[in-house]
Amino acid sequence: MGLTLKEELRRAFELATLRREAKDIRTPRQWAQADALMTRSRVLRDREERLFAERYDMRVEATQRRLIDAAGTPPRILQPRWIGLDRFDASALLRQAQRDVHAHHDRRISRIKEAEARALEGIVRHAAQENAVHGIARDAFQRAADQRHIHDRRRRTGPSQD
Repeated sequence: MGLTLKEELRRAFELATLRREAKDIRTPRQWAQADALMTRSRVLRDREERLFAERYDMRVEATQRRLIDAAGTPPRILQPRWIGLDRFDASALLRQAQRDVHAHHDRRISRIKEAEARALEGIVRHAAQENAVHGIARDAFQRAADQRHIHDRRRRTGPSQD
């Protein structure tokens, strides 16, 4: 069973949002990690699309054989066998095989995107924490510099006579 349209749109939006947040990464190391992840994911998706196009007929044939084998096995329930009743319909099995192959391909692409989203979320979260630490250190340094500047100014001008 594939994803609903709502789930698919939500996942696509989340991935696009993470990719957008990844562009706000500041350090070269963080950017290299995010860029390598997005590149690897794009390569995997392109490879899957290429293999799907190249091997579509072979995959449909293998799935169709599997469905024919499943349809040809006798049912496990005891029912009277009606003469002339046959569960084999070649065109229906072909359509089902095509649906199965497309669904399997969609699941593979979805798994690649989910793995990218999870890894990218980790990189973005880690980068945000690192950037926050750098911001805290910068603020502390600025406060210390301001205090030193005030202290030096008082020394030069002497105590105020207020």
